Amino acid sequence: MSGSLDYDLFQTINGLAGRSHAVDGVMVACAKFLPVVFALVLVGLWLTWRPTNQRAAFLAGISALVALGIGQLIGMALPRPRPYLTHQVNLLIAPTADTSFPSDHATLGFAVAVLVWRYNRRAGIALLFLALVLAFARIFVGAHYPSDVLGGAVLGALTSMAIAVLSESSPLRKWLSALFALLARWRLAARSLETIA
Repeated sequence: MSGSLDYDLFQTINGLAGRSHAVDGVMVACAKFLPVVFALVLVGLWLTWRPTNQRAAFLAGISALVALGIGQLIGMALPRPRPYLTHQVNLLIAPTADTSFPSDHATLGFAVAVLVWRYNRRAGIALLFLALVLAFARIFVGAHYPSDVLGGAVLGALTSMAIAVLSESSPLRKWLSALFALLARWRLAARSLETIA
């Protein structure tokens, strides 16, 4: 594997670490805390009290949970050691013993970004950019190989596309409409969700 394109790209990106304290600090912050930003964006979308944004936030949260669950199953079936367990790397964060593939962070980031993009293009594009930054940062700090974050990105994106399609199918659309109508009755969600395209 040490001669593979995956490892060569990992070396190139991770080799940038340790050259600047400021850049290292930004990359560590992105690698560790951008998932919190994704969660806050979903809360913010809900609090806009717009039906489309609330549908996006709800389904994005569901998609992230489903994708992460699938990722755990993949990790158990195809365990892969972290880069720092098999190579000399510039590790900028605390090591963990879980599998490297797929990246949970990339899975979550792209699951949320793609689903939100389905309903809110502007927020979705911003989240897709942040998801790319998160994926890059996870390689930069030495936590994942490029194929780990690529696998997570594909998993998250495909899960969200499937959730979006399923949510528009007749049975699930009726169930979601009923759920949001109930939440609206309790004043926990906006009304008129049937106007969503």
